[in-house]
Amino acid sequence: MRRAILFPKAVAERRMHVYETFTVHFQRAAKAVAQLDGDPSLASVYVSRSTWDRWMAGDIKGLPRHPTCRVLEHLLDESAERLFGPAEPDAGGRTEPESAARGERPPGSGEGAPHVAALESFRLADRQLGGGHVYRSVVHYLTTVVAPGLFGSTESGEDGEGVFGAAVVLTEMAAWMAHDAGRDDLASGHFDRALRLAQSLTDVTAGANVLAGMSHLALQTQQVDIAADLARSGLARLSAGPRIPALSARLHAMEARALARRDEGRGARQALDSARDALSLAASVPMSPWVAPFDEAALASEAASALLDLGALGVAAEEAARALALRDASRVRSRAFGQVTLARVLLAQDHVDAACQVGVELLTAGQSVTSLRLSSQLALLQSDFERHRQVPEVGDLLSRMAAAARHRRLLLGSLALPEGPQ
Repeated sequence: MRRAILFPKAVAERRMHVYETFTVHFQRAAKAVAQLDGDPSLASVYVSRSTWDRWMAGDIKGLPRHPTCRVLEHLLDESAERLFGPAEPDAGGRTEPESAARGERPPGSGEGAPHVAALESFRLADRQLGGGHVYRSVVHYLTTVVAPGLFGSTESGEDGEGVFGAAVVLTEMAAWMAHDAGRDDLASGHFDRALRLAQSLTDVTAGANVLAGMSHLALQTQQVDIAADLARSGLARLSAGPRIPALSARLHAMEARALARRDEGRGARQALDSARDALSLAASVPMSPWVAPFDEAALASEAASALLDLGALGVAAEEAARALALRDASRVRSRAFGQVTLARVLLAQDHVDAACQVGVELLTAGQSVTSLRLSSQLALLQSDFERHRQVPEVGDLLSRMAAAARHRRLLLGSLALPEGPQ
């Protein structure tokens, strides 16, 4: 029998209401509790997906097993009795899940607010784990939570513009996750669908955001001319809508990357300057939840790649180092891509020892990220190091890279995405 319990609210407050995000934190808590209690068996306590789904739906008959309760209490700082007891009533006397079931939105929640929290949680899990882990959850959320609102927003009490905005951004997010898992066929379909959905919005920024993603994918798949055209199309759309400096900066950066690939140095540098000018205004304009984050670290990373393609190695090294300095340790995948770029620049400068040091840090920090895109970048970096195999430190690093590649292939094999359209 389903009932409103505190657990869903507790994990949502801690930004763990995506299963994959919760699992990462739960496993860390299990290891910590095993050390605190001196009981190694606690480190292997695990919550299955089906159990998680029952807990989130309030479909429980009693408390979980004692070891599971012990880890949950450590993780969420609440007793198991409270976590699986009745949810606390709100000021109006109804529990939060009951209010949600009635289609009511909390005061000040804003347009599409229920989906904004989900967006942030999906983004967090994607950054820490890689898209392959989170793709199915995003598609499931789209089909079971967002899709019904597209056709019945009046009955559900949700604003139509907000629901369509969530649909656009989550579909674009699914595209990136599919690409991250090596399924560019799925990614292309999701991007096309997101762009069509964006036509239903009065706000043109959602469509421009999709075009930025499509430009990035075209660049990754060596369609350089298309990448440049898509970035310019996004900028043209933005000119007819509200000012979103961060998105303008991202689109200019994508244009710069494409021009650098075409060895158009002057145009690439001008586009990077435009990106910097736009981003300098970002703090003065509220960020839309429907626009993917783009900050100084992201721009520095894109600039480093563009300058590397242009052969401007000194400035590229500065930008790559700056990107890493600005990006905190929680952004594991972003840092891994930045470390790959920095190592490539250092090798191009014949700074082999420094490149080896970056490579060791990369293998240590990035081993938990299951991203085919990252694996491909690591394979290219490994080829770059092969030219310096005679250096003892490089030989050791290549052995580690080969072992990490084998481990990564096993992880990626377990995350194969479904065939066919999604």
